[in-house]
Amino acid sequence: MGVISMREFNANISAAFARVDGGEDLVVTRKGKQPIRLSPADLKDDEEERARDLARLRELMKMGSGPVGPATYEERTGLDRLL
Repeated sequence: MGVISMREFNANISAAFARVDGGEDLVVTRKGKQPIRLSPADLKDDEEERARDLARLRELMKMGSGPVGPATYEERTGLDRLL
């Protein structure tokens, strides 16, 4: 785990991100404290999970949804009763 100061981070933000992109955890300190930790994100793209989610979304869209409440402005505000 690397440690850099906030001043160094601000001056060399691209270099700091390059270190994190390279797999290093980086702690950015401010006045000797550790307010920030940067680490590489583990974002795996699971194609099977995405395909399942997309299929489920398509099923839900085909089912549609019925009316869940007043549809018009007049119905929502009660103006239809006044007319």
